[in-house]
Amino acid sequence: MALAFRSRSMADLHWEDEEADRREQRRRALCELDGLLTELEECNLRQLSITGRVRSMLGRHGIQHWRDADPPELIEAIFEIQERYMLQPEVAAHGGGAARDLDELRRRLAS
Repeated sequence: MALAFRSRSMADLHWEDEEADRREQRRRALCELDGLLTELEECNLRQLSITGRVRSMLGRHGIQHWRDADPPELIEAIFEIQERYMLQPEVAAHGGGAARDLDELRRRLAS
């Protein structure tokens, strides 16, 4: 039985040109989110509490009302925000579509 698959061509992966400042802001935010992921993964592995500094940094990305959230839930929220930066950079750069509320994220994780 032969398997057929389609790979993406470079044209499929092309974005419209963006201003250098906007691109730099997006990259800076993605780097900060990567650092937060590392810290949250460390908290999760070592079963440590999340520091106030990490929570305040999360707040800058729209994850501010999650005081009772555990590291895996916050990691999932960061993935969602990163996805917005990658798929719709203009929306994420303007702060649109802040992170979903905790109950909605828990329903999503449970399904």
